[in-house]
Amino acid sequence: MGDDALSDPLVAAVRDRFVAVNGDLPMTDEDDAYAREHFVEATPEAMEQMLAGRLPLPSYVLGDGTPMVPAAHGELAEVAGGVDRLKTWFVAFWEDDPATGELEWEHYLSGQYVCLREVTPARIKAKTERVAEAEAAVELLRRDPHDPVGRGMLGEAVDGVLGVPGLDTILLPMTAYDRLRFGGPTVRERWVDGPREAFLTPPPPDWTLRTDRLVLRPFRPADADAFVEAWASEEWTSMLLTRTLNRAEVVDMVRRRTDRSDATFVGLVVEHDGVVVGDSILILQGTGLNEGEIGWTVLPQHAGNGYATEAAREVLRLAFEEYGLRRVVANLDARNDRSAAVCERLGMRRECHRLRDFWSKGTWTDSYEYALLREEWLAGA
Repeated sequence: MGDDALSDPLVAAVRDRFVAVNGDLPMTDEDDAYAREHFVEATPEAMEQMLAGRLPLPSYVLGDGTPMVPAAHGELAEVAGGVDRLKTWFVAFWEDDPATGELEWEHYLSGQYVCLREVTPARIKAKTERVAEAEAAVELLRRDPHDPVGRGMLGEAVDGVLGVPGLDTILLPMTAYDRLRFGGPTVRERWVDGPREAFLTPPPPDWTLRTDRLVLRPFRPADADAFVEAWASEEWTSMLLTRTLNRAEVVDMVRRRTDRSDATFVGLVVEHDGVVVGDSILILQGTGLNEGEIGWTVLPQHAGNGYATEAAREVLRLAFEEYGLRRVVANLDARNDRSAAVCERLGMRRECHRLRDFWSKGTWTDSYEYALLREEWLAGA
């Protein structure tokens, strides 16, 4: 609309109504840019409906007075069968709690649901439910950061699960202006960023693990030399996910494994008497990072000494006792008899045998999934 937007009586009236609800707070250039990125200018027709109390007030009013609304600002009225039917359609989402439906309608008309990517009754209800779930989860996790129920609840609230959108999907980033308007952190900062950092961001491994015979430690660039010959072998890689690798590719793989910025991936070199004999990994995954997947390799010249079992047992201890995981799985090619035997020595159960489910190196192969629960590990520890 430009610098003279407020010279329009309709725009000025909408701004006055907006200020009465939100206060007369400054919008910075960054706030204006954010609002233009995520919202659109209100039409004169929409502004008339706002002043009549039939459509929501603007989400933002720019520094030049331009009122900004969600792109789908008027679409709900069309879904409802017309603006005259919008309220009846809207409050019906709270059929069992009419009082809440009326309150949500008033909140909706205020234009203050700026936290939502999609301002609909379904998303408003989902946001309320997920915030309540996150709040309850945080209370559990403050008492025990490894609480599996708390981790599951927080994972669902923040990241969502199948059929349940999480707050990370539902919410917009919001602005510095919103912190002033609502008097504190944004909904995303409070219920996504904060809980994720506190409870769903595991610390990277900065320790050395020791067993009777082995040392497990983070990768170093010089470790590439120990793996070059094995990764060049078609026989050795035949049961692995990756094809054969040349020296440059192995060096790059090791370089990436030395990058510890991804706290959900724990890659450890396994040494015996100072000699690299293989590696073992743990990938944190699942709702609330409650689960992990374990894997291992032993270099051909060191096979048959029980190193894989001994190293994997220590990684399971790490998973259950340090990370507090609820469940750990191992997925492997069904032809990999040696790895299947390791799983069984570790006390893991074969939970499924999938037939021709995995495309590997030019053919459809069967796969096994083994699993172990935390309580099973603790009972046998």
